Amino acid sequence: MSEMARELNSYGAIVKPKTYQNKVIDGIDEFQTKEIICQQYALTNMPDPDFLFIYTHTKEWANAEFEERVSGKQINPGKAWELNKDMWEQFLVGKMFRKFDYTYSERINNRSKYNDKRDLTCLGVIIELLKDDPDTRKAVLPIFGGTIDPYYGDLNYTDIYHYDGSGRIPCSMYYDFLIRDNNHGPQLNICYHQRSADFVGHFGDDVYLAWMLMNYVADKVGVNPGYLFHTIDSLHVYKKDWDILSNSIDDYGDKVSYNN
Repeated sequence: MSEMARELNSYGAIVKPKTYQNKVIDGIDEFQTKEIICQQYALTNMPDPDFLFIYTHTKEWANAEFEERVSGKQINPGKAWELNKDMWEQFLVGKMFRKFDYTYSERINNRSKYNDKRDLTCLGVIIELLKDDPDTRKAVLPIFGGTIDPYYGDLNYTDIYHYDGSGRIPCSMYYDFLIRDNNHGPQLNICYHQRSADFVGHFGDDVYLAWMLMNYVADKVGVNPGYLFHTIDSLHVYKKDWDILSNSIDDYGDKVSYNN
């Protein structure tokens, strides 16, 4: 966390996006960003995940959000968001039935099939595939893209329909699962690709949730969890948070009360 903050502070290029999620921010000074493109790293262990929540204090939300993601149900809006209302309430849409433009639960638990097994979730298909073919390169869990509404064929369910900012689209592109031998036996690695990551507001949450997903799938498949390989096309921080970049996470140590 400290190293990335320093890199953003020192080398981040100034970018002025016109939209933030489903909101217009054109000309709003506090939403200009410092950005590094194609940031990559590998995480081989996570001895203390609390450091990931040094800025957000949202570990309780992240645990509840993860449970909704692996529930097997397409949940929207769910209950997890209520643990982080300051962040998520602003993105609820609709007048009578308030919900989000999409949820990860909807994407991960979209219905699919595998061989003769019907009505599996997308995540369920990934697990079955990894069991049947441990060397596969096809175990990709897509998040970006969306689906056609099964009842009305509504294009509003596809992300490319919302490039104009009329709706939110996922920051995550996909999770790719690879079982490979690291000289100590097979381990399940996860390659996580994001188009966009807000370093202060969401990065730690995203890392934690990807790590949790890797461990969950590894347990279901019956192999050891491995490494997280993370690629972020746009790692950025908004001007309203730039002052944080000049500090080390050590500066926050005894000032933080974590939600466990």
